[in-house]
Amino acid sequence: MGKYKEYRLNLEEIRASLKEVQRNFARLSEEMLMRREPLDDRIIDNLLAGYAYVDQLLEDGVDLFTLKGSDHILELNHIVLCGLDERVRLEFGPHILETRRRFSRVIGQILDWCREKRSKSACKRAAGVYVLGVSQPQLFLEGNHRTGALLASYILVKDGKPPFVLTTENALAYFNPSTLIKYKHKKKFLDMQYYLKKYMKYFAEFLEETLDKRFRRKIVTP
Repeated sequence: MGKYKEYRLNLEEIRASLKEVQRNFARLSEEMLMRREPLDDRIIDNLLAGYAYVDQLLEDGVDLFTLKGSDHILELNHIVLCGLDERVRLEFGPHILETRRRFSRVIGQILDWCREKRSKSACKRAAGVYVLGVSQPQLFLEGNHRTGALLASYILVKDGKPPFVLTTENALAYFNPSTLIKYKHKKKFLDMQYYLKKYMKYFAEFLEETLDKRFRRKIVTP
């Protein structure tokens, strides 16, 4: 029986890229449409923990975009905001509880969209999930962009593509449209049928053009 290839995330390369963006953040922020929170060490550490969780989900064969698997989507947001320290999570208990309430009201539309679009390319599905999560009503109270990047990465790597990772080269092309998406609404007809579809197309093409193979590692399984 022949061997087949699976892909996982190259966490060391991801860390190196995020650190490079951190070093260049002041320069990049000069061209951003909106001021953003700098990538401090805490944000990077939490984001790397999120990528590691995505890696584990892929290894375990978890299907995120099902009702059962969606608990892991919520956990990704908790990791992005609070990391893995239980003491920090206790401190943010009320925020986490309200996040879960918000999530339960919004996730159904995204799961339905994923079922309808399961035959589409990985880049189109990743872009769609990202745009739906970031637009209003947002999937989470905070951390929608970072969690959305992790969800997109899960979809991409599961399909054999590299994950989405922020780099100094793609940062502005990622941040500026993301700022605009935040102010569009899924329940407004014009926003959903025109603007959000336009941004889904943009991000699908953006992913196709910018995905970098150095951020994935190949697993050969007998």
